[in-house]
Amino acid sequence: MIGKKMKVIDMQATIMSKDKGGFVRDPKLVADLQKYFGSKDSPYRSEEEIIGDFRASGVRAVIFSGTWKSLGWNDFEEIRGWHNYIGELKAKYPDVVLGGWPALDPGTGYKGLKELERCITELKLFGVAACGALTGVPVNDKLWYPFYDLCSELKVPVKLWVGHLAMGGRGVHLYYENPIPHVDDVAAEFPDLTIICAHCPWPFHNEMTSVLINKPNVYNEVHGTSPKYFPAEFKREINTRIQDKIMFGTDYPLFTYERMLRDWEGENFKPAVLQKVYHQNAARVLGISS
Repeated sequence: MIGKKMKVIDMQATIMSKDKGGFVRDPKLVADLQKYFGSKDSPYRSEEEIIGDFRASGVRAVIFSGTWKSLGWNDFEEIRGWHNYIGELKAKYPDVVLGGWPALDPGTGYKGLKELERCITELKLFGVAACGALTGVPVNDKLWYPFYDLCSELKVPVKLWVGHLAMGGRGVHLYYENPIPHVDDVAAEFPDLTIICAHCPWPFHNEMTSVLINKPNVYNEVHGTSPKYFPAEFKREINTRIQDKIMFGTDYPLFTYERMLRDWEGENFKPAVLQKVYHQNAARVLGISS
């Protein structure tokens, strides 16, 4: 399938813009992420190059804003401006930009809640991106619940982080990334909320599989790790019991589409399962007809 035009939805792309900067503001962290992902080339691209990469790879992308304090975002007006830019990309390039995940720390309170509402209703982005390890607030903490209530009311999915993080040290607590109890609690408290978990869930992949099977409103896009490094038992589950729950994600541009698609197609996944992972599952959950 490599090299052929295919339908692919990337549930986790990021912007590293030559003109506007990137979602990560600390040059040392950018270098650490490049080393972790084995990215040899600079991740910074012009807007034209970013859109060209999407089109050349047959990709429609959902862009992660990354606007948490831990990634260098401390000025709220700058956060609003970055969300505006993602909204502009969606409006300018509807063939390849499906929307975005607004990242907000729960401590922003009412101001953050109104910004999330603006992102959803005015900019046509998706729901909040919540990460316990990178905000210091577990996703099942009641501080997040007003954000989930809003997303449930407006019928947009949320993104909850699970599993291992590329961002090491820096006060990160990996315990927060275990789907049980964190995601499981949210799914039980908000049964009408669509929850899309983010990352390959290793080392909590068995817990994630259990939540995916047990909770009909939970899905998992697996950005940030090549499928070559997925645990064997998780690969088996993707090929069988959770094939309708897994979605493609990269962490573009730290992963290139050429590399990620090649790796997916080299791991003996059933062709029908690959089509579900690449496109069908996300299209169904996001309500995309084409």
